[in-house]
Amino acid sequence: MATIILLIRHGETAWNRGKIFRGTHDIPLNENGRLQAKLLAKALESRRIDAAYSSPLSRARETADIILAPHGIEAVNHAGLTDFDYGQWTGLEDRVVAQKWPEEHACWLVAPHRAQPPGGDTLQMVFDRAFTMVEDLVQQHHDETVAIFAHRVVNKLLVLGMLTLAIERFPFIRQDNCCLNEFEWTEHGYIMISLNDTSHLRHGEIEVLKNDF
Repeated sequence: MATIILLIRHGETAWNRGKIFRGTHDIPLNENGRLQAKLLAKALESRRIDAAYSSPLSRARETADIILAPHGIEAVNHAGLTDFDYGQWTGLEDRVVAQKWPEEHACWLVAPHRAQPPGGDTLQMVFDRAFTMVEDLVQQHHDETVAIFAHRVVNKLLVLGMLTLAIERFPFIRQDNCCLNEFEWTEHGYIMISLNDTSHLRHGEIEVLKNDF
């Protein structure tokens, strides 16, 4: 038996464009993000999607609503997919965090598995809740296609888990806004079909941010 997982990052927000730490703060999609979601919806409209789950945050929810509209289903909110909590960094620009917390910021860039923003999460904490959730889902949805809508950090950690890579490899996975990742779960493990696919955006001649943020 096999289960297909379509792992999708939410579309662009103003805080992505401004390089502002978002985390658990509820920031909506901007207009470019909505266009991105519509292009991915078109790319997936002929695909079978049996079930869907989303982070409760509105940027993921709205992405899910747009993409799932042709399929006539709604995503179930799941707290396990909520974004990484940046604590005191939330709402601050990357450059400001680098000035106020230079050591912690440097650690986040080069060894994020050892980092913890003041009052925030660790990567291990988010990995444990998110990957446990996905492992439960594949058991519930044998021989089905499941769409999952989440965030940059959550997606990176899920990709690492499905590829059985250590979270130390976090900096080496990229997740652009509204990218599509596809995995097939089998009894022998996860098979990667695609990773960080944004071809639907390039073909639509829409802007994709160059920064992994």
